[in-house]
Amino acid sequence: MPNPTRAWQLISLALAGALIVTLAELYRSSTAYRPAIGTVPRVSSAASFEHLALSPNARRVHERYSL
Repeated sequence: MPNPTRAWQLISLALAGALIVTLAELYRSSTAYRPAIGTVPRVSSAASFEHLALSPNARRVHERYSL
């Protein structure tokens, strides 16, 4: 009769190995699809960020009523 403790140890070892392989694949896939540097427009100041964040209508209202 096989030892039940040994069987659970082997099952746990197999599951831990599968988890490590899955996490390694997930990490590799997340780093593979990062966009190239410089493809996203950069914002140099808070004023230009606010300009980009507002919709055109909100920007017109903001420009009209800003001091």
